[in-house]
Amino acid sequence: HPFCHAIDDAQWKENGTLVQVTTISGAMFNRMAKWVEYDNKTGIYYETWMVKSSPEKDSRVWFEAYECSKFVQRAYQKLAELGAVFKKIQTNYTTITLFSGEPVCLGNETTLFGPLGNKSLALAIRNFYLPFKPYHSVKEFFFNLLKILEEVVLDHRFYLFYNLEYWFLPMKYPYMKIAYEEISLPNSNTTKCDP
Repeated sequence: HPFCHAIDDAQWKENGTLVQVTTISGAMFNRMAKWVEYDNKTGIYYETWMVKSSPEKDSRVWFEAYECSKFVQRAYQKLAELGAVFKKIQTNYTTITLFSGEPVCLGNETTLFGPLGNKSLALAIRNFYLPFKPYHSVKEFFFNLLKILEEVVLDHRFYLFYNLEYWFLPMKYPYMKIAYEEISLPNSNTTKCDP
């Protein structure tokens, strides 16, 4: 486990796939470790959702997704730039896109949840996120899914935390799209190393 000692092997065996995709040298590993540190310092936020104005191909993107799979794709690309040769494997990702009118910035943690914060808005945001917690039973999963659908579809409301600020999204039909993407590993023969 090159970059993290906390990989949950049991979780991956039950819900995913672990496959060796390349072998790298110690020198390449050391250069990659420096890049990971750099990437972690420059990519300061995490965002699960892409938010667009509509499902149209050229519609306005309000927020880009910036989550684990994006890091993995950047890491694969960097490894290719460093000379790693990948096996011919397709990687699979599930993406979620939300559809919204123009987002409204509500403030940051201090302005919303601090001593002088907006208590009713802070409570609404907390209540919105409660159903997103990890589920312990099938019954709880479906109950929470219904609560989420009520907020998003019936009330046209989504509270987004993005780059240290909270945003209100006035949701629009079709509200969301879940897509399954297959992305090939990079080809090191067509990439160039950074200076």
